[in-house]
Amino acid sequence: MFHTKSVEETLRDLECSAEGLSSKEASMRTAKYGKNILAQAKKRTLFGIFIEQFKSPVIYILFVAAAISLLIGEYSDAGFIMTALLINAVVGTYQEYIAGERADALKKAIKTFVQVLRDGHRAQIASEDITVGDIVFFESGVKAPADIRLLEANELQINESLLTGESLEVSKDFNYMSKSGDEPIGERQNMLYGGSMVTKGRAIGVVTAVAGETEVGKIASLLASDSVAKPPLMLRMEKFSINISKIILGVVLLIIILGVYQDMPLKDIFFLTVALSVSAIPEGLPVAITVALSVASAQMSKRNVIVRRLSAIEGLGSCTLIASDKTGTMTQNSLSVEYFVTPEKAYNPDEYINKHLLLGARLCNESTHHVEDGELIFIGDQVDIALAKYALALDEELFKKHEKKKAINAMPYEPVNKYSAMSYEIESQKVHFIKGSPEIILRMSTLGEDEIGAVLKQVDEWAAKGFRNIALAYKVSDEDGIAKEGYTYSGFAAITDPLREGVKEAVKTAREAGIKVVMVTGDHPNTAFFIAKELGIATIRDEIIDGVEISSWMQRGAHKEEIADKRVFARVSPEQKQLIVKAFQNLGHYVAVTGDGVNDAPALKFANIGIAMGKSGTDVARESSDLILTDDSFGSIVNGVEEGRVAYDNIRKVIHLLISTGVAEIVLVLLSIIFFLPIPLLPVQLLWLNLVANGFQDVALAVEGAESEVLKRKPRNPKESIFNKIMISRVAVGGLYMGISAFIVFYTMLEFGYEEESARNITLLLMVLLVNVHTFNSRSENSSIFKINHARNIFLWISVIAAQGVHMISMYTPFMQSLLSIEPVDLKMWATLLLIALVLGVVMELEKFFRKKLSS
Repeated sequence: MFHTKSVEETLRDLECSAEGLSSKEASMRTAKYGKNILAQAKKRTLFGIFIEQFKSPVIYILFVAAAISLLIGEYSDAGFIMTALLINAVVGTYQEYIAGERADALKKAIKTFVQVLRDGHRAQIASEDITVGDIVFFESGVKAPADIRLLEANELQINESLLTGESLEVSKDFNYMSKSGDEPIGERQNMLYGGSMVTKGRAIGVVTAVAGETEVGKIASLLASDSVAKPPLMLRMEKFSINISKIILGVVLLIIILGVYQDMPLKDIFFLTVALSVSAIPEGLPVAITVALSVASAQMSKRNVIVRRLSAIEGLGSCTLIASDKTGTMTQNSLSVEYFVTPEKAYNPDEYINKHLLLGARLCNESTHHVEDGELIFIGDQVDIALAKYALALDEELFKKHEKKKAINAMPYEPVNKYSAMSYEIESQKVHFIKGSPEIILRMSTLGEDEIGAVLKQVDEWAAKGFRNIALAYKVSDEDGIAKEGYTYSGFAAITDPLREGVKEAVKTAREAGIKVVMVTGDHPNTAFFIAKELGIATIRDEIIDGVEISSWMQRGAHKEEIADKRVFARVSPEQKQLIVKAFQNLGHYVAVTGDGVNDAPALKFANIGIAMGKSGTDVARESSDLILTDDSFGSIVNGVEEGRVAYDNIRKVIHLLISTGVAEIVLVLLSIIFFLPIPLLPVQLLWLNLVANGFQDVALAVEGAESEVLKRKPRNPKESIFNKIMISRVAVGGLYMGISAFIVFYTMLEFGYEEESARNITLLLMVLLVNVHTFNSRSENSSIFKINHARNIFLWISVIAAQGVHMISMYTPFMQSLLSIEPVDLKMWATLLLIALVLGVVMELEKFFRKKLSS
């Protein structure tokens, strides 16, 4: 009901003041009201995950098979099937649980922060740590962390669509008071509700409710859901599995027809088709993909990239163009005033100029500061901090004299305006101060056209040296509001922002990876070109285009071809940034865009991959993005591209192994039936092969590290199917060799007088060895197996040795001998079979060789 109360009544009822809370009081209130955390979706239990492992058509088929086995007295087969199901469920549960834990860890890493008054000074704290009575500061792009009664507001506009469903921005007035407690939320002009976004202006407010007591908290249980949209890749793979299942169904029908024709017992036909279906359908694929994506998310978080949408991992592998901001991403965002340039001369930062200049630098400024451990700590925009430090260093006494002064009028900086303004009473006079883009400030000054032209020439010269230039001016006037003209021009601060370490190398790496890098910035064209040249993004002036030229381009119809060769976009507006993204997409690029402000949100949403800044980014930008850079560095984007490519590569490796094995089993069985031979592998042996040979090896491939050339090749086409020509070729060659060689061995054993059971035993051992070898073949589509760093994935070696070891132990274990109809083989036979399996490696090497020859 605080919307019906005045500011004074609100503060009184909340037992707090506009001076904020002390840390002690805040702790007491947190203990009373709890953390500011909304209701979360109920987490899946380990048992729930375990039960879900049995919700699959393939599993249902196996249950039916087990039930029929029991009915006809095949107790060992039934026991084995149930054991296989149990082992499969345990493995799947473990993998999904670990993937879920990684996802939860990443959610916790995505935190929002807010500025509050604590212990008499501004402090930045996590949104979950605010409490009732906290005084909170707002600016463009900040999300309301709780329910807030406004104490002050300046040109404040809010998006409340989360609560009201209305996407239009609404204005707020802290003096407003509702006449009715039942007034609709959308009409309460003096309140900010949790989840709403500040799109323009500045405000100060007091927290009236947190967590479940907020308006959004009351419906949080309805909003909370444990269902997460599946990434497109997962949906495509599920569809792919269904299509494969249909093909297998066709093969099964063919086997049934052939079996009936050859008078095979119906029981044998049934179990053979069940076993073959289970083995050939890539039922483990979704779990393997989940593991690959979760591992990629965890790896990316270690490299300062937090994934908000899993689809972005897949998308990074297709990224062909990165449209990056300059400040903070390519530079350090650690600004300092190196010179102050007036029309007459350039002053060093330790040279005093005049009082009005220093007052403008200090008072037309939204930064705040406080002393912590004897050190002066500044909070706010980096330009404001640089100007405040400049003023402090030149005249500390003047700085302290006016640091508590309150503005009469204020117009906060907004990107669309490109300047900010404030007015104060100083020595019984009203003085207006403005600062911002030189082009804007000069037009509001008293300088004539020739003088403006001369200053702009100065600005161009300093910008060409890499300086960011911020102009200042003042006006003594009693006029109401903020003066729009007639200012006395003071000069401009030439501000430096050093390059981030490693960015130049990252740009080069991106270029080698086939990724075009363009700079999109609001800075002066000369400043942008200087930085772009240093980084190797641009080399000639023709590669630059500024806001004015972009406007002309838009008026001509925004033809995409006109900007195809541009590398630097300067003085860009939010509308222009979005249009630039669209133009590059129309040129066939898969575009990743960086952004940090509320003005970047449209471009972030429109891009194929939106990348927000974790340190300097606004809440609006972060919520519009797919990825968040925790260190704001361009180099981390390239790291993300690498991890995205690795994840996609690993998924292809898993698919290759599973489908190749399935093809081999089908070929083996079909050839045996066509040539009127006995069943080459019993149903229980096919299940064993699926459980042991593929068991952990597919997951081991899902956690492969990066191949050496991962950032040396061109991005893949996002429209390209996973089952492309390369995959089809590899699956066909590998699957046919495995199936045919196993058939030849089975046929030869029978011809040499081996019993059926012994021939099957040898054929099964060969299939296990073939899958072991094929696991290593799957490690790279293009690189030779002899050039791969085999120490890169120790888990893969363990999984292969374990698969072979378990099978060998089973051959010597009486119970398993009886269950699987297997027996030991001598070393000579094992070595012969290993040699046949190793030939598969040679075959796949030849496939790579001839494929490269044909494509060159």
